Amino acid sequence: MTYLMSPTSLSRYVTRDSNILQGEPIIAETQVAVRDIVVFWKSGIKPEEIPQKLLQLVTAAQVFDAISFYLDNQQEIDDRIAWYEAHPMLNISPLLRCNPLLDEVTKYVEDYRRDRNTDLDFPESEAV
Repeated sequence: MTYLMSPTSLSRYVTRDSNILQGEPIIAETQVAVRDIVVFWKSGIKPEEIPQKLLQLVTAAQVFDAISFYLDNQQEIDDRIAWYEAHPMLNISPLLRCNPLLDEVTKYVEDYRRDRNTDLDFPESEAV
């Protein structure tokens, strides 16, 4: 596998890697995006309860760090949330992304792109 960009730490638990979710900020060593946590938080779920919603894929400390990252980078994360709301077929649940069946999910997205004969413009990540 060729890496375009090595993982880059953005905070204690938040990182980005161009090979995971198009370089979107994620919780390190997971495929849980900061936007996933923010969506739960903005829907009124307490930060302490989010790990349960994500089947313990993240810890409370990681959730609080993601929210802190969001508060410092609201425009980028809000743009990503809006983009995925506009493209619901591509808004794959973090529970599915972290599933051992990830290869099937990847194939689904590739087939979706091919069937529509289009390249999808994901929101730009900040240059690292």
